[in-house]
Amino acid sequence: MRKLVRVLTSRLFLSALLFAAEFSVMIYLVFWAAYSKGYYIYFTLLSAVVVLLVMTRNEKPAYKMVWMLLASLFPSFGGVLYLLYGNKKIGRLSEKKIKVYRIDSHVKDVIGEIEDDAIELIRDDDSKKLSRYIYNSTGAPAFGSTGSVYFADGNDFFLDLLDELEKAEHFIFIEYFIIGEGEYWNRILEILRRKAAAGVDVRVMYDDMGSINSIPIYYYRTLRSYGIKAFCFNPVRLHLNPRLNFRDHRKIFSIDGNVCYTGGLNLADEYFNSEIRFGYWKDNAIKLTGSAVFTLTAMFLELWDAVSGQKDDPFEYLPSIEVEDDGLVQPFGFNPFVNDAVGENAYLTMIGSAKRYVWITTPYLIPDDGMLEALRLAAISGVDVRIITPHIPDKKQVHEVSRSNYDVLISSGVKIYEFTPGFVHSKMFLSDDDKAIVGTTNLDFRSFFLHFELSVAFFQAGICEEVKKDFLHLFELSCVMNEQKKVRIGFIRRAFRYFYKLFSPAL
Repeated sequence: MRKLVRVLTSRLFLSALLFAAEFSVMIYLVFWAAYSKGYYIYFTLLSAVVVLLVMTRNEKPAYKMVWMLLASLFPSFGGVLYLLYGNKKIGRLSEKKIKVYRIDSHVKDVIGEIEDDAIELIRDDDSKKLSRYIYNSTGAPAFGSTGSVYFADGNDFFLDLLDELEKAEHFIFIEYFIIGEGEYWNRILEILRRKAAAGVDVRVMYDDMGSINSIPIYYYRTLRSYGIKAFCFNPVRLHLNPRLNFRDHRKIFSIDGNVCYTGGLNLADEYFNSEIRFGYWKDNAIKLTGSAVFTLTAMFLELWDAVSGQKDDPFEYLPSIEVEDDGLVQPFGFNPFVNDAVGENAYLTMIGSAKRYVWITTPYLIPDDGMLEALRLAAISGVDVRIITPHIPDKKQVHEVSRSNYDVLISSGVKIYEFTPGFVHSKMFLSDDDKAIVGTTNLDFRSFFLHFELSVAFFQAGICEEVKKDFLHLFELSCVMNEQKKVRIGFIRRAFRYFYKLFSPAL
């Protein structure tokens, strides 16, 4: 009973209830105006204009198809719905606030050989192609002089993080999708308070929707009372608007510009299995030291300045240590204001260039047609394509859509595994032992087109072997989904799968 009361009084539930009420009122008013006041022809013309507008936009075909279908099938309100919810163009002023630091500018003179010089150290031509694509699309270069550590377990990451936090002398920058009050965050917060009191520049930014049920509203005010600079990204406004879609899904924990953590883990107890909700929570994190940390620090400042109105010079936060090379490391980020789907294209390039194998973990398997075809072609061509997804989902409806993609992939030779102990939240690509991508980017439309995301590409780096060990361990803990393991599902459940899959690009 207490759990039910907690859910019914939660900010997320109340916000969803209000959104649902607003949506219902909007649809009612549109129908009332269309059929009672004779404005049907005007709404129909609006939907026709929306269809033409969507056709001309530089969007993914699947995304355009959904909105064109809605506007055509429901001409009385399809156009209105698109303008309120589907229109990703939210105004030039809003887009200009998100500055893009071309971090390659002048860096070569400051921190050594990067850009083409570093890329030339990559032995494989296909890997060079991937690295050049990332650089040309984002300005994020490949770095040598960078150390990397892979954490296959949240608690190992946490202990290492606490140790590095204690060493902080100049600044601590934190940007996370979810921060949650509890054992783990409280231990981090205790150090942050001490460091802020000692004069360290401590900044915290969290996503308001991501943290909506894990911290109180206006939590940034609490952090500020401790001397910590804090903002929430894109506060949830209780009215229908397209900005609700744009979430900051990145994870950045930069310490003095010399050390930075990222990966799938958020800063809440369930990510460390202190709180069990969906069986065992499998996640990961990576630690970078040295030159490549600068990219992640600059990414943090990019969004911090947009939210806070400050003007930071990222070149004042350069790394101050030298680290021995361990292959090449290339962190990169992307956001919904960039037309090029950098995260998806990096994955596609990796799949297309795989010679022996490409292994993937993702909590949500909702690829668009291009990604689906790339996975099929690779498997049909003889590449060992394996994908690990959760067996216990955190969102049942999304898991149904993930499973709806199994058949077409399995029939093409892709091996699908479900992590039986619980929920796998890691986002990893590994190919041919010599290149890997680890980060925050899921295999779904939201990560590719609506979220602020980041990934780190590794070339000829020792961390690739650690990622491979984690994959091999996960295979042992997972069950193979094959033709013999098909589960018969009822008509209603099957219809729901197809419905949600059809409209998933717009959800």
